[in-house]
Amino acid sequence: MPTDFGLLSDLCRPPSGRTRRVSSNEQPNWNDGNMDMTWLQPGEMLEMPLLEGPGVIRHIWFTSHSGGMGELDTLSLRMYWDGSDTPSVEVPVGMFFAVGQGSPAPVESIPVQVSPTGSLTCYWPMPFFRSARITVTNDNPHRGTGLYWQVDWEQIADLPEDTLLFHAAYRQEFPAQSGSDYLIADIDGCGRYVGTVMTVTLAQDGWFGEGDDFFYVDGEAVPSLQGTGTEDYFNDAWGFRERTGLWFGQPRWEGYATGDSGVCYRWHVPDPVCFSKSLRVSIEHKGNLPRSEDGFFIERPDFLSSIAYWYQRGVASRRPELPNWPERNVPWHSQHLLEAFLAVRVIGEARPRIGLEGMFGGQPVLEWPNADPEAVMTVPFVAPRTGRFAVRLRILAAPDGGAFDVEIDGTQVSEACDMCASDTTARELSLGTHVLEEGMHTLAFRALPSRTGVLRVDRLRMLELPPEASRPIKGRNEAHFIRLGIGRALYAHRLAFGKLPDTLEELVADGIMDERYLSDENGVPLEAQRDGDSMVVRAPGWTHRWQGLDARR
Repeated sequence: MPTDFGLLSDLCRPPSGRTRRVSSNEQPNWNDGNMDMTWLQPGEMLEMPLLEGPGVIRHIWFTSHSGGMGELDTLSLRMYWDGSDTPSVEVPVGMFFAVGQGSPAPVESIPVQVSPTGSLTCYWPMPFFRSARITVTNDNPHRGTGLYWQVDWEQIADLPEDTLLFHAAYRQEFPAQSGSDYLIADIDGCGRYVGTVMTVTLAQDGWFGEGDDFFYVDGEAVPSLQGTGTEDYFNDAWGFRERTGLWFGQPRWEGYATGDSGVCYRWHVPDPVCFSKSLRVSIEHKGNLPRSEDGFFIERPDFLSSIAYWYQRGVASRRPELPNWPERNVPWHSQHLLEAFLAVRVIGEARPRIGLEGMFGGQPVLEWPNADPEAVMTVPFVAPRTGRFAVRLRILAAPDGGAFDVEIDGTQVSEACDMCASDTTARELSLGTHVLEEGMHTLAFRALPSRTGVLRVDRLRMLELPPEASRPIKGRNEAHFIRLGIGRALYAHRLAFGKLPDTLEELVADGIMDERYLSDENGVPLEAQRDGDSMVVRAPGWTHRWQGLDARR
């Protein structure tokens, strides 16, 4: 019986074929030049040399200048198996490597790895019977980019007839559609579902991920795989935070404010979902308002996108087409602040100048080398139309950076923004949510005496927001959080004073409980009374008794 060495077992067996590679190695100067990239002008497509099978792609490596610009997803990757005109893989490059929305972030998983600077590595095995055709297109209409690439594959004598082919398909909803779950995959055929990448940009404050995942196998009306929450599906709990692991993680997670974004992945390699005829994968887009008692498990209009990964017999006959850029981009209206360079106004001695940052100085910024604690720099910007916008500022912090208050139209929107860092690094600064009239506005930076120094700013971004989700008439979900607020206050009071309070108002007077919890979920005043060693509270729709020391629930 052969010895099994687990994941490394194949290394102990005789070679099964010939290892080959195609790459962007500079030709014909393969041994005395180092411009080993393919330059892609706007709209230009790279078609790699055709791989003639049978074979298996074992390893793919990319890196691109687009990563330094936060634009990895402007590149689109397509893979065609066995002469098919239909791509089995059609995805934005960044999302395919689990760092959707453009910028590199560390990923340390088994099938995919990404370095902080944007080295993109993939180990999904991709078999083909006759041929493999791979293209990468620069969909950015404004900027060319260099792509460095390697594809390692094994040419073999034959493949079993029942070998499954690799597929990956992209979907999006901007915003998520009311009345239906968000669709991740809709597949016909026989195969195994092996992974999901999902990105979100929040369209309002609060937590987006209370929605359950559903897998409908082989046409079933009721899904046989039903989840318990979005973060649960991605193998986390109680929200998201940045982390990365072998089979799941969140390479990027900004937070819970409007305009914050994140990306998460789960690889079903140890637990593939098998299907014989079809598979439909969806997830609810439900979450909470910032205070759960104001709205819990409501359908949110967040901006969602995803990639489904699976293996199946033959080439998928039905698949979503990849939207072009910028149709697949979250619709931020972006204004480079250098566009207003000639209109910048300064109170103080220092004049603004043009700075060159980023890789090879390819990122121009508006730079203000200020040393006056009373100075102000004002930059005009344009709102594209009247609406409610999430507003964000991309800054470059550096060792010589200063501290500034930020104002929009004369109103302070960010206090003591610190532009100082040990190394030059790009950051996103949230300036909040604002109703802006169409036309001209002003963005001002007021230097602070605590630290004068250089200001470097890149882009101002505005995301027009859909109507906010709410629940005017609250129900049992919100009532749970009213009771939770009362229970935790009772627990704290008993710990501090060794007894129950006589009234709920006593908890408010002691500063332990917010007065919001004197009323039920719909604002109706609560009735409360001591009953021996318990506190009993009555609302029009429920009665609850708190007993025991730790009575939070």
